[in-house]
Amino acid sequence: MELHAVITESEWASYQDGMRDLSVNTAKELASKLKLSANTSKLLDIGGSHGLYSIELCKKYPSLSSTILELPGAVERASAIAAEHGFTDRVKYQAGNALTDDLGEQQYDLIMINNVVHHFTAEENLKLAQNIARALKPGGRYAIGEFIRGNKLGEGGSIASCAGLYFSLTSESGTWSVEEINSWQQKAGLKIQKPISLMTLPGWKMLIATK
Repeated sequence: MELHAVITESEWASYQDGMRDLSVNTAKELASKLKLSANTSKLLDIGGSHGLYSIELCKKYPSLSSTILELPGAVERASAIAAEHGFTDRVKYQAGNALTDDLGEQQYDLIMINNVVHHFTAEENLKLAQNIARALKPGGRYAIGEFIRGNKLGEGGSIASCAGLYFSLTSESGTWSVEEINSWQQKAGLKIQKPISLMTLPGWKMLIATK
């Protein structure tokens, strides 16, 4: 059974706090490397949890505001963490499910999903990419941040390999290769861009595609 469907309220709080602690430096490095236009205004952060990725991007881009789409059980503690950083005016939470909710049409400059698609099947990820492509403005970007599975044994490195084992035990899916992730973006009609790698999180990449 998928982990997020069975954890309790107190377990959600511990989970959110742990994710925040793991992401402090990573969010800062990602914001420094993810280049957006100066007039970028609307970000949808799917499964954005503690909000640090959105907060760091909002710090860098004054015109940017973010909507974090999170599962209902996660919102209370996650929004409290974001409030501690004083960004409640530009980082808002919305309870929902990206696999079933209508994301709208031509609404966002950037849609970002970090450390989530390993919980979804290939079919779900393709459908999500298609819905996201519809929700992006022309020139908007779909950014997927994930631990990457190598194409050959040992190719992904120890961290990515351990992550793949963990996700296969706690969800109904697992880690994906660059080619697999890019294929969802391309089939949704998006153009692949240069990926971003992080020194603070070895084995993890952000794979970006543009409408």
